[in-house]
Amino acid sequence: MKRIMIIGFMILLVFLQGCEKYEMVDYGEGGEINFMGRFQSGSKYYWSDDEKYLEWKRNFGVNKLGDSLLLDTMIVGVKIMGIKADHPRKVVLKSNPPKENALEVIFPEEYYVSADTGIASFKVLVKRPATQNVTYTTELVFDYAQSDFKAGTEERQVFKLVAEDKVSLELWGITEEYWEYEPVMFFGAWSETKMRYMITMLGCTNFEAWYYADDSFWEAIMGNILYETLEEYKSDPSNPPLLDENTGEWIEFPDLSELLG
Repeated sequence: MKRIMIIGFMILLVFLQGCEKYEMVDYGEGGEINFMGRFQSGSKYYWSDDEKYLEWKRNFGVNKLGDSLLLDTMIVGVKIMGIKADHPRKVVLKSNPPKENALEVIFPEEYYVSADTGIASFKVLVKRPATQNVTYTTELVFDYAQSDFKAGTEERQVFKLVAEDKVSLELWGITEEYWEYEPVMFFGAWSETKMRYMITMLGCTNFEAWYYADDSFWEAIMGNILYETLEEYKSDPSNPPLLDENTGEWIEFPDLSELLG
């Protein structure tokens, strides 16, 4: 009986030692920080430690605000390894830009990980790329000299940002052949400048979906919106010219008031 008790005690001791080792690996001493990424499933976003999500991509050319969108907001997450603290801890981010085509970012506020929590998310403002049809990049990294944390997992210390300002028929969900088949009657000859104007004025990010299923299409047609707003724009000499890259002349839209009677 005594022997059984001794064996049982030894097994319990080994088990407790195993638990102690596990806790040290899982929680550590505290203070290590890593980036988190997020992904979308359906209409919801979820946070993940997977390295493949440590990247943010955006095309400023095709968006609801069109050329009016000068700044976009991205969300970056952080996760703390170690014991939770009973006080807020500061996180300072900085950019690590390439020598060419560096994407500019703004950190609009001070960032803190709240007390008694191990995760946080921060807003970062991203400037529209200065040149169209060029890919801009930068990296977000931790500024450990000014932060209350030290580096965590090596593979999760960099968050990459990629942005461009690009439009095309393909990105707009239509082919040139189809444009010449029917839409040309309502909008005239296609050009990139014209497409940018339509996106900005109408918030049309997917031409096919807008053309066939959106009530705003008929509102634009019946209201002769594109023709009239462009004429108003042209009447102000302070506005820069919107030139068709194919002809070098002002873009034009048909006056649909004549067509509609």
